[in-house]
Amino acid sequence: MAIDKRIFSNSAWMMLEKFLGIFGLIFVNAYMAKYIGPENFGKLAFTTSIFVFVQTLSWFGAQNILFKRFSENIHSGIRLAITTQSMRCYIYILTSFCALLYLWFSSDRLTFVFGIGNCIASYFIINDIYSIHNNSQLISVVNALTNIIGLFLALALRFVLVFFEADPYTMIFPIIVLAMVPYILRKIYFYKNYSTNRTIKSKKRYNKYMLVTGGSLVLSSLSIVLYTQISNIFLAKFTSFSILGVYNVALTLGSAWGFINMALITSYFSKIYSEKNKSVELYYLRQIHWLVIIITAFVMLCMFLLGSWVVNTLYGIEFVDSIKLLPFIVLATMFSALGTISYRYMIKLNGYKYLSIKMISVSILSVPLSYGFIQYYGIWGAVMCFVLIEFLSLTLANYFFRNQVILKLHLSLIGLKNVKKSV
Repeated sequence: MAIDKRIFSNSAWMMLEKFLGIFGLIFVNAYMAKYIGPENFGKLAFTTSIFVFVQTLSWFGAQNILFKRFSENIHSGIRLAITTQSMRCYIYILTSFCALLYLWFSSDRLTFVFGIGNCIASYFIINDIYSIHNNSQLISVVNALTNIIGLFLALALRFVLVFFEADPYTMIFPIIVLAMVPYILRKIYFYKNYSTNRTIKSKKRYNKYMLVTGGSLVLSSLSIVLYTQISNIFLAKFTSFSILGVYNVALTLGSAWGFINMALITSYFSKIYSEKNKSVELYYLRQIHWLVIIITAFVMLCMFLLGSWVVNTLYGIEFVDSIKLLPFIVLATMFSALGTISYRYMIKLNGYKYLSIKMISVSILSVPLSYGFIQYYGIWGAVMCFVLIEFLSLTLANYFFRNQVILKLHLSLIGLKNVKKSV
């Protein structure tokens, strides 16, 4: 079976968008990190982690729900997205207020100002239903071009601020620009090409559907955020912001290539969600698994050959401890990508309840593991916890779903079992 050209065309645009974003942010963040130092860079990472929780709760599981609905029926997806927008804004206002209140009483002035910047940026992120629509319709070229414009403006502003040695708190302005500009441009494009003047009836029905369906997904999404961000919080509280800054450099470089995985997965699932033929569906699932594994092997080789040079050149001697962490971050990133494939496939199979239970369980497990590992092993404990949790989430935690369908799928990848009928 030939590879669908539209999938790879869309994936290519998504990869270009993310590549430029990651490439630009790595270089400019490195420039900024040298300027403000590991401690202040750690403060920025800490507030970013806090507002990842705000964004996840505010989305209320809508990202995956809307992507699936857009893929199945674009007009129904548009009605659902627009009607439930107010609900997400209300949640955002409440959660961001709580987050800023926490930072006001528990941190210093600079950390609070970084929190304000992330708060404003989060508003545009949780309202950006247009990027989901574009990805689902395989027109990620729109997202790529708008993000490139926003990235260019944000990077130019950040470069100017660092060049003129502006106060560290001014780094919030590029964060805001990076989220605001693409959102505005995508919104203009959307309303120029799609008429939404028709009165939407049964708004309560749409909101109720999002509350019920999203309610199960938001728990799993929050759980993902908890076990991926908990180490940042524990490192900040039990070690230092400087160590957190070093860890986030390793995390940034070691997971930077993840955009390739997500671009491929998103494009593949626009087909998988609409595919009715089980054999074709299974073919796509196997193909995307092996693509992720092959890409990981190549990235791992690059990290061993170039990782030390990249860290020393971009970030300097203060961040040299991050070099040894890179291979483990790459491995965990692969587990995370493979887990995303299973997660999205289980959504197609309407496994919302199972996903909620699974992710809550994994999240709860991650807290004592992260706490214990970081208490005893510091920054290495954070890395160990990251790898272990991602592996468990990919494997054991998925294998009890619906007659072990994920286990059978994984076994089929290495030719141990034919799951054509099972999947």
